[in-house]
Amino acid sequence: MDILALAKQQQEDIVKNRRYLHEHPELSQHEEETVAFVCKKLEEYGVSYINVPKGGVLGFIGGDENSKTVMLRADMDALPVQENPNNLKGPKTCVSKVPGAAHVCGHDSHTAMLLAAAKILQEHKDEIDGRVMLFFERAEEAGGNILYLLRYIYEHKIRVDGVFGLHVKGNLDAGKISLQSGGVNAGGFGFEVSIHGKGGHGSAPDKCNSPIDCFAALYHAFMSIPVKYVSAKEMLSFNFGKVQSGSKRNIIPDQLDFAGGMRFFDHAVGVKGKEIFLRLLDGVCKTYECTYEVTNSVGPTLPLVNNPQCVDIGLAAFAKDIGQERLTDMEREVGSESFSAAQRIYPGAYAFLGIRNEALGIGAPNHSAEFDIDESVLYLGTAMHISYALAFLQNTQEIHHEPYPGSPDDLYREICYKVN
Repeated sequence: MDILALAKQQQEDIVKNRRYLHEHPELSQHEEETVAFVCKKLEEYGVSYINVPKGGVLGFIGGDENSKTVMLRADMDALPVQENPNNLKGPKTCVSKVPGAAHVCGHDSHTAMLLAAAKILQEHKDEIDGRVMLFFERAEEAGGNILYLLRYIYEHKIRVDGVFGLHVKGNLDAGKISLQSGGVNAGGFGFEVSIHGKGGHGSAPDKCNSPIDCFAALYHAFMSIPVKYVSAKEMLSFNFGKVQSGSKRNIIPDQLDFAGGMRFFDHAVGVKGKEIFLRLLDGVCKTYECTYEVTNSVGPTLPLVNNPQCVDIGLAAFAKDIGQERLTDMEREVGSESFSAAQRIYPGAYAFLGIRNEALGIGAPNHSAEFDIDESVLYLGTAMHISYALAFLQNTQEIHHEPYPGSPDDLYREICYKVN
């Protein structure tokens, strides 16, 4: 199978499908028309599929339930962003038609690239040494809906031997491919906290107990966590995104609300960071005779960790099928990725495809209103899916991976991620 040539033949359809999805974005939890579009395309291609409520779409190509199986993933949801019709230099070729919603992360291209891979693989299913599972995920930006797909696979005892996903990157040159071992996306711990003190008039602070004073001490204590409690060989970042209290200069408030988060590449570091955060929160509030309430928290969620053997399979396949000259390394991303849950359960690899073209004004970061895609390289993403799938299925070496011992629901309870 000439993977690159077959992918190039689908370039026009990839762009067409990507533009349709881009013009009709749907936010997390609301991807009904997007799911219908994916299902219609799979029907056209003759691919059997299952529409999992709230989760997304699973498709199956080649083999049977006993065959060695590789899962290929694409996410489908958009972001609540008002898109700028211009990129960094001028008008975009395609703009959202839905006010306040836009595919400024690239999920439209992910779906289009995997649909093209599905079409090619279905047409060449007799050349597949096993089975390919398609994994179209809803609500990746919300982070939790992947559980519905993983739960369905677990409860129906569907065989999965390995997984693969990819993401377009606005800070990587168009056509370049990055696939690296270890942690490539961070895990996170997010928190929202209310501190309760005793309010009163600014003329009598001795009769009050300001939660602002308490927070000032908490701020310095929290900012010491990455330095004092985490080894210099490890990484943990800490941020505040919200601090709100008071209404007038001469009124001492009785409540302060703050929110923020941590990021890390080692889940054990995230667990430790959360434990220290809660210990400091409790201790400082007691010292200042305030009470507190953690009104919302998520995590520590999982970093996305690439299996070294899966990376080796992918790099060798990409060099052979797509070209060694396209391979490069990029800095690890501190953003989080829901696919980390799948890669905790199954051995896998997650790659990045560059879509930056400064001559065309394309180079704004993912999630920004100016984000744009050099569509001319999207066929490479289709080729990456096919290349990895065939190489993984043909691999005869044992993949070393310690699978998660419980169910997907157990995993989500462990990382304190609540899914309705």
